[in-house]
Formats: sequence, C-alpha cells, structure tokens
Amino acid sequence: MNQQSDSENRQMRLIMQVAVVLIFSSLMATFIWYFEDSEEDLQQTTLDLLAEEMARSVVSARWQWEAEGRPTRILQIQYDRDGNETDRRPIPMSHLGWPKVEPSAEGCDRLWKTVLNTPMQVNNFKVYGEFFDGVKMSGKALDSMCRFRVSTGPYFDYRIYTGQVIKQ
Repeated sequence: MNQQSDSENRQMRLIMQVAVVLIFSSLMATFIWYFEDSEEDLQQTTLDLLAEEMARSVVSARWQWEAEGRPTRILQIQYDRDGNETDRRPIPMSHLGWPKVEPSAEGCDRLWKTVLNTPMQVNNFKVYGEFFDGVKMSGKALDSMCRFRVSTGPYFDYRIYTGQVIKQ
C-alpha cells in the first residue's frame, strides 16, 4: 500500500506541476497579447494628439500671417500658462497662407520639425513623412499632402494647400 500511495503522490505532484505550468503559460500569453494589442492604440492616441497640435499650430500661423500683412516668414512664439515664453521658431509661409512645404518627403519632415518642434518619434518609433502629389493622385494640385505615419500603421495627413489636418 505504501508504494501505491507514493506512486499516487508522485502522480498527483506531476499533475499539479503541469497545471501550474499551463496556467502560467496561459497568463503570459494573455499579457503578451494584451500589451501587443494596446501598443498600437497608444501610438494612435499619441499621433492623434500630435495631429491636433499640428492643426492648432497651422491655424495659429495662418492667423498670424494675416495679422502681419502676409509676410513670407513669421516668427511663432509659444507661451506657457504663466505667460513665460517656451518656444520661438520661424515658419516660412506659402502665398496661400499656410506653412510652406517643399514637394518632397524631406519637405514634409521639415514641416513637422518647424510646426511641431519635436523629434519625429512616437514612443521610440520613427515617424515617416511622405509626400503625395495631388496632380498624380487626382489631377488636382490642391490635393497634395504630407502623410505622417509610424511604420506599424497609424498616420495622419496634412493638406499642404488648405492647411487641413485629417486623422486616420
């Protein structure tokens, strides 16, 4: 009886060990799936915030351009809530009153750096600026745009000649 009892105990311990390993593995798989799934949401949220900031900055630049008599370049100054200057940057303006963009990916990159004044990065992922020529896309130059995207998917568009920011 003693051997049978020892055998049953070993068998029971083995079953418990397998159960613990299975539970641990399923928990790890669940956590990996959850964090992998939420990473894109975090990137999308961050890009949405940057798109809103770009929209505010280009509209602000437009109003400043109008107020200053439509110069080819404005000096945009930003302040914190206490009225202290936090940022100062020159922005070249187009004849239509929106921040000027050279028709290339490099021009889109410069727009990002000029208008947002932040590195082209979202959560340690590089942001790519792509230029899309409106004439080639739809036959209308006014449809030209810059697309700012993270390599894994989320993006927003900036219409060069209308100043419109379009979130994905």
